Amino acid sequence: MSVRRLVVIGGGISGLAAAWAARRAVAGDPDALDVLVLEREADVGGKARTIVRDGWLVEGGPGGFLGGRPEMDRLIAAGGLEGERVAASRAAAHRFLFTAGVMREVPTNPVAFARSGILSARGLLRVVGEPFVPRRTDDADESVWSFAARRFGAQVADRLISPMTLGIYAGDARQLSVRAAFPRMTALEREHGSLIRGLLARRGKASSGALTSFRAGMQSLPRALAARGGFRVRCRADVHALTRTGSGWQLRVAGDTDPIAADAVVLAGEPWAAAALLRAHDERVAADLDGIHCPPVAVVALGYAPRDAARVPNGFGVLIARGQGLRALGNLWESRIYPARSPDGHVLIRAMFGGQVDPKGGVLPPGVLIELARAEIATVYGITAEPVMREVVRWERAIPQYAMGHLARVARIEGGVGAMPGLFITGYGLGGIAFADAAANGVRCGEVAGEYCKRLGTRERVET
Repeated sequence: MSVRRLVVIGGGISGLAAAWAARRAVAGDPDALDVLVLEREADVGGKARTIVRDGWLVEGGPGGFLGGRPEMDRLIAAGGLEGERVAASRAAAHRFLFTAGVMREVPTNPVAFARSGILSARGLLRVVGEPFVPRRTDDADESVWSFAARRFGAQVADRLISPMTLGIYAGDARQLSVRAAFPRMTALEREHGSLIRGLLARRGKASSGALTSFRAGMQSLPRALAARGGFRVRCRADVHALTRTGSGWQLRVAGDTDPIAADAVVLAGEPWAAAALLRAHDERVAADLDGIHCPPVAVVALGYAPRDAARVPNGFGVLIARGQGLRALGNLWESRIYPARSPDGHVLIRAMFGGQVDPKGGVLPPGVLIELARAEIATVYGITAEPVMREVVRWERAIPQYAMGHLARVARIEGGVGAMPGLFITGYGLGGIAFADAAANGVRCGEVAGEYCKRLGTRERVET
């Protein structure tokens, strides 16, 4: 029996999780499956990019993940990182909002929230009335903003939900699908008829888990899986063609003379990259993948000396509402969340620019971004001193936007790919932009791909 080969295109957490899960699916006969991961960049990790220098740890992408996902626990164990997990500080529970020219904490206590000044008396009354708003019974898609306004009123939608959507998706709440972007919110309405009643019913039950990272940053897990996952990884391998060959596939890598043969392929890259490879096979699937927009985002990390750190509150960060004269989507106070990410007494601020609401902001030159971030930090915190550390990471295509109709689009994509034997697809462009969601989806896809390859091997043994 010849060795079967599975090729995974994309070395982000989805692709690496898929490769690991596929190998695990054939654990009883590991030599029967060769798994190769092809990554176009110089290192694995995708959007999980960690930069460490001079006592600073800067994340160019996700800064942490929510615990409680069994798939993540298995991946962490496979990478040997059980002892490297770092929980966020208690201060991370404090979230802030910059609105009406003032930075205000968003309290979780109802009485404190009522006194915060974020909502007017009329807005607060509308929130109190949420349990009496009828649940929606049809299956029509709805924007995040419309859902929030229907349940809680326009003030909540404008002043809280829209900034939150910017902070998570760098997206426009009026354009994103609530069913795709925030499925738990729609589940609460469907199951309890009210978000408030649903949250009260779930109080004390298992939650989504604590915010967690790794001592050496988020790229630790992709690197550990690449080193210890039992599969091969090739970086600087840009796949530019995918061809059907009888019962298998051929892949062309830029600069290679010979193609790579595969019995099965997992597409685990970004939606636009998958679209380019599938266009020759199914134009409709490619068009749907192209329809998942990924606007540019820039991350500007600035480190400040201890004399300036006192001006930054002890908390997670601040969301910035639109209409404040600022371009940043928000700031994360990284060294408040994970103190070891800056030298003692210093503070590390990550400012995000661009996204769906300001795409030009995501492609500004690094020097311009640094000066823009400095000016806005001076406005929000009153810090005018020179930063002692600067780092800029720009993503030309960043967070996928789960726009209206996204779930139907994903169903068409998965149906089209599923009709091509030996081809599988995963990645954060389809469902779940969070690191742990992307990892879990990758594991599930890898399990299916591994079982497919195992069945191929069984058929060959029967036939021979």
